[in-house]
Amino acid sequence: MIIDYKFENFRSFLSETNVRLQASRQTTFNSNLIRKGDLRVLPSVVIYGANASGKSNVIMSMSVMSKIVSYGSLSKLPEDVDRLETYPFVHSEHNKPMKFEMKFENDGAYYQYGFSVLVGRFQKGKRKIIEETLKRKIGSDYVGIFERKQDKVCIDKSKEVLKLIGFDATFLETMEEKLNQSLDEQDLFLGNGFKNVISANIADQVIDFFRNKMLVVSDFMLKKANITYSRDDLPEKDFFLWNKLLDEFVKRADFGPQNILFHSQKGEDEQSGDMKMVSIYECDGRKTLVPAELMESRGTLKLIDFVIPFQKLFSEGGVLVLDEFDAAIHPELIKGIIALFHDSNVNKKGAQLIFSTHNPIYLNNKIFRRDQILFVEKDSDVYESALYSLASFGSSGTKGVRNDENYLINYFKGKYSTLPYIDFAKIFEEGE
Repeated sequence: MIIDYKFENFRSFLSETNVRLQASRQTTFNSNLIRKGDLRVLPSVVIYGANASGKSNVIMSMSVMSKIVSYGSLSKLPEDVDRLETYPFVHSEHNKPMKFEMKFENDGAYYQYGFSVLVGRFQKGKRKIIEETLKRKIGSDYVGIFERKQDKVCIDKSKEVLKLIGFDATFLETMEEKLNQSLDEQDLFLGNGFKNVISANIADQVIDFFRNKMLVVSDFMLKKANITYSRDDLPEKDFFLWNKLLDEFVKRADFGPQNILFHSQKGEDEQSGDMKMVSIYECDGRKTLVPAELMESRGTLKLIDFVIPFQKLFSEGGVLVLDEFDAAIHPELIKGIIALFHDSNVNKKGAQLIFSTHNPIYLNNKIFRRDQILFVEKDSDVYESALYSLASFGSSGTKGVRNDENYLINYFKGKYSTLPYIDFAKIFEEGE
């Protein structure tokens, strides 16, 4: 569960930007909120913005942070995010570090973890982690466990932290000195020295959140749905895997009378195999098996591809972050999925949904609270993006937004953000 997320100097965002998942004082839809002790946390947020405003950059920043933590090093990143030199804000005189920080809960423990990365803009060269901090909530406060500044790490030696990590202060000082001697400027201390020497349990809880509890899809392109299994699970012959949730989802969404399930196929290396999604149609009295991507619509496949992850989210908890989730999917289906995250009887583990969209249909006070609706706007003079919520709109002296306002109409009137208008006709008139 994400409580708060901050990032800075990433793509079109130069200043510190805060995506707040902790609920405001608003009293409507209180029953929808995730409650953990005295915390009131939002189960979902939707992000609006014009093309090139920067809303996708919010999602991308979360993906980059997640991958860096998961892989533990700036030198070992997968190809899809290994473009760090193109990420800092470019319309600036100074080359500043990119900063990422997240406050979250995993398995009942609350952490605040962040780091800063310095790279050359558009120049492949030295990548450096220049700051890194880890805090854990002990009692009512977040207590610092370690802090990294450039090439030195200091581990807190307070009684609370020493008890938490199970170390003696004198012995810890000796270990800290050795850890600093082997500190690599491209490796996160969390997943290396701290995990190997200080506390594997704490490090694993933090890394597990980014690796397994937060799924970020910043490039929501259609992929063939499949499940890979190992040699130990390899079947002797082909078989079908029927999933009750998937079957019910297809029927209730009224995708058609066909059955959709997974069909096993052995891999070429004989060490693994795939469970590929297939459709079964009844034609001329017999059943015919067809690869799902040949028969089903793009929107159907996209939605079905996430049915099983949804099942895991609601049974185990976690965060699903999607860029333009509703592209090629009917908004009524998306509204049904949003309702699941807002239903405490279904969402018992506090799962969260964060997604961007262009569709204004969700600008509805019957669907979202004001603090669940976020806007991104880019300044046309300095090319810098800013993010704000509908709940904070008007907090600087202007009239605020009431709960009973028609968000959709006011949005089109330009009350909450500037809507783009480009006269393309002039392009063709000038070319004559």
